[in-house]
Amino acid sequence: MDSLQHQIALTQLPQVGAITAKTLVRHCGSAEAVFKTSKKALRKIPGISHSAIDFMQAPEAMKLAEREMHFLESNDVNALFFTDKDYPVRLQHCYDSPALLFYKGNDIQQLNTNKVISIVGTRQPTDYGKSLCEEIVECLKPYNVVIVSGLAYGIDITAHRKSCSIDLPNIGVLGHGLATVYPAQHRSIAHKMIENGGLISEYLHDAKPDREHFPMRNRIIAGMCDALLVVETPASGGSMITATLAGRNEREIFAIPGRPHDAKSAGCNYLIRSHQAKLAECAEDIALAMGWDDDASSKPLQTQLLLDLDPIQSSLLELVRNNPEIHIDRLTKEFTIPAGELASHILALEFRGALRTLPGKRYVALG
Repeated sequence: MDSLQHQIALTQLPQVGAITAKTLVRHCGSAEAVFKTSKKALRKIPGISHSAIDFMQAPEAMKLAEREMHFLESNDVNALFFTDKDYPVRLQHCYDSPALLFYKGNDIQQLNTNKVISIVGTRQPTDYGKSLCEEIVECLKPYNVVIVSGLAYGIDITAHRKSCSIDLPNIGVLGHGLATVYPAQHRSIAHKMIENGGLISEYLHDAKPDREHFPMRNRIIAGMCDALLVVETPASGGSMITATLAGRNEREIFAIPGRPHDAKSAGCNYLIRSHQAKLAECAEDIALAMGWDDDASSKPLQTQLLLDLDPIQSSLLELVRNNPEIHIDRLTKEFTIPAGELASHILALEFRGALRTLPGKRYVALG
């Protein structure tokens, strides 16, 4: 069995980054075996620099690892090496993912749940952006998703705070160690997240929130998810970097459109215009595109509200149920009523969560 101390020490060696560490382990069999392999043998491994190998026996790394193990034990923190079964499986397929992660949370299985969506955006959102973020998070709850974000100001903390308020599991990816929370104003939310979700970091517990850590953090946010939602962002910045990384990892990207010439939505509009992201105006847009609507137990249909449908609405809903993605022309042909009246009935069914409009004037029943 591999030694945790050697796993941690391997990640603390000078000139040994995540890619190098994983390459060494794959060739040697384990982190402990890396330290026991001769320098001559290590030099034969493709892609490993001789300067990195020269630091392989650095005693300081072992001391740091021992100190970190004391922190993990006393603070109920899990260390997840990339070969462990609980390591986020989605990250395992990202070539530059961390070799080691530290996770504090009540349910480690949430790292590998069926549906994970990352939400990112500007640190200075408009009231519209925050409101829409909260609305989408709330409407995602029936789909049994886990929310991932970066615990930063703006859209990040909006997503985390709303998730906590409705008991939706959410995970914060930190750009520093687990001994602190940055920014400090988010400490209370972070504690709530641990109760129903968790905090995750690739850094030792006392690592500071240095500027260079946050772009590195973004690759974890982009890699941990099935889908990435960009709520509101300017043309450049961390959210756009995260979107680029998500695209490289072949994650589905969604963006909320903003008004033309609105600088705070310029990034979202660009992602949609350049076909890097799908347009999303609500949670159902995301669920439909991801196939999450296929799970009947997850559909946000409020059955009680359907009991008082009028005869036309009942017939309309039954027809759509029996003819998935039915076109408006077929509905107009089946119901010999004025077009305005038909549109009113369709809108009423949408408000009740019974019907969903698809592109091209097609409709699908949600229950």
